[in-house]
Amino acid sequence: MGINGLLPRILPSAGRENYDLRALKDGILTTNAAAAPTQEEEFINDADEQQHQNPPPSKRRRRPETSSTNNTSKSDTHKKSSSWTRRKVRIAVDVNGWISRAAHGYGGTLMDERHLSYHGRAELRNQKEQQEQRQLEEVGRGGEEHDENEDEGEHDDAANRNNNSNDAPQQQQQQQQQQQQQQIQAEQRLQYIQKIVSFTLKKIESMRDECSALVLPVLDGNTPPCKREVVKERSDRRKRAVEERDQLLVQGIGQNDDNNNADGGAAVEENNDNINNNEAARTEAEVLSKISKSKSGGMGKDYSMRRDLLSALLDEFRNRKWPFIVAPYEADGQLAFLANIGAVDIVVTEDSDLIGLGVPTLVYKLGGWNGSNAANRSVLGSAPSSHLGTMLHRRDLGSSHDIDLLDFTDAMLATMFVAAGCDYCANLKGIGVKTARNIVKRAFHGANADSEVAVNSLVVRSEPVLKLVLHALFNECGKEARTELLPLDDPSKAEVRMAYESKFLAALAMYRHPLVYDPIQGVHLVANDVSDGFETSSISPIFLKDEKILMEYEPYRNLVTNRESLYEVIGSPSSPEIAKGIAEGVIDPRRIPAETEPVVPEDGQGGEETSTTLQSGSELLSSQDFSGAGTQQSKYSSSEGISSPDLLASPSPLRNLV
Repeated sequence: MGINGLLPRILPSAGRENYDLRALKDGILTTNAAAAPTQEEEFINDADEQQHQNPPPSKRRRRPETSSTNNTSKSDTHKKSSSWTRRKVRIAVDVNGWISRAAHGYGGTLMDERHLSYHGRAELRNQKEQQEQRQLEEVGRGGEEHDENEDEGEHDDAANRNNNSNDAPQQQQQQQQQQQQQQIQAEQRLQYIQKIVSFTLKKIESMRDECSALVLPVLDGNTPPCKREVVKERSDRRKRAVEERDQLLVQGIGQNDDNNNADGGAAVEENNDNINNNEAARTEAEVLSKISKSKSGGMGKDYSMRRDLLSALLDEFRNRKWPFIVAPYEADGQLAFLANIGAVDIVVTEDSDLIGLGVPTLVYKLGGWNGSNAANRSVLGSAPSSHLGTMLHRRDLGSSHDIDLLDFTDAMLATMFVAAGCDYCANLKGIGVKTARNIVKRAFHGANADSEVAVNSLVVRSEPVLKLVLHALFNECGKEARTELLPLDDPSKAEVRMAYESKFLAALAMYRHPLVYDPIQGVHLVANDVSDGFETSSISPIFLKDEKILMEYEPYRNLVTNRESLYEVIGSPSSPEIAKGIAEGVIDPRRIPAETEPVVPEDGQGGEETSTTLQSGSELLSSQDFSGAGTQQSKYSSSEGISSPDLLASPSPLRNLV
């Protein structure tokens, strides 16, 4: 989810609203040159020109005129050093946001329609009363059997047999009604799953066909250890909503007749119309409330339905021969990893966490905003809204009017996200986005960070950055929270401060070092691993510079450099065979088999083809390359910039991608 209310503050000014993804249908320019331009320089300029229907910009720098001999030699040299080509744009999609939207939007499908009519509610009340009566009779019969002697017991047994024979038709009728209701619920469940799958497939298919894009859906895997409490709270909230959805209305029309008669028949006749009108209005409000609860509840805690939904969706991906990846844990970290190594050009999501993860190019609200905002909605005569979104570039965050993020590095963004409150660490009371932003800016850039004097000045810090951030949060939070945290030298309150600090550092580690699946090596790995004994030459110098600033704080350094401690936060990696099975959707990441057990597809999915793929995954990896996957040269690119095939255009699902 990210920070609540952050996107409406950033997107209107820093983002590009009503961006039509079909402007990229002709592809984007890329080069095989050893010194290629950055992804944003190449991709953004080309995309902007296409949307304005201008010819592609010339990337060659104009040289002064020289003799014909020198001019020819320089031109030949330039042609040898670079070769511009146009390829399809690669888009990774956070499918979980679409699934969640559809799950809540179609939640009313799971509601018993009898709640929506007077006759149906009366039937539900009668059914409930009959069930309660049968339960009381069973309890009474059981008590009588223990209290009576053998002779009386024999007599009662005979009587009970007669009663049972008389009740047999009624019980049979009740069983038939229950079976019919179960069949209706099963049909509703199937219809609900089909609607969600259809909604997701249509959005992906639209991007593939209308935008001529290579689309890679990415799905969530298991819940990381540091997020389990939050996930449980949300699940319990959905469960309560489902219970309220299925709960009978307390009162219906005509249930107040006895009370009204007690006040006198004349009063009843005079106020009968008002009573009926008020009762109808109240009943209608309760019905609307139930519909709302059914949407907010969605699937509730029905994990079997979730598994059936994901299984149906992955089957459709396989049947259509679309590539996909199931992340080992959070899809956010997997999407950021793919974007940062240049495997994809754009990430489509609804989650603001991708900003804190440093993704270069994001598209939000694809298909329109929720609510009254008119952004990304189709206008008369314009393109369909399904292709309109708000594009946000990492480099444009500094142009945000509401929250000034100028000169914010990825480390500063991640720290601000944690301080303001995220899925991994709740914020302290009284700490909002702006307060968190100010604290982080002062800690990294000095006390006068926002003044003109601080521009281009050397920052000298007496304490580690994270220590300054934590102490500022303790001092600037709400009064109620300060009483539990301050003073800082009070040992009796150190336990509360340490508990928050532990969650804060764990959340920061999730942003900086998520556990992801590497489709090149076919293994789980820690993104930007800085643990002891790990070679850091493959890490971006900019990232490493920021990380060294964070690692000045010893507790954080001990966390990210010790793999065992880090695994307790971000989750543990699996063996290569299990990792591939999870990524291909063959193994449920929440039900990982023992490392010694063979990978067996559930419900016969995958069959012999899946087994062969898992065995020959290393051979497939050796023949694939990501050096040409994005316009930005990744750390896996060769020095010569040899281009690679379009992996996302593979005719089979992830089996050919990995």
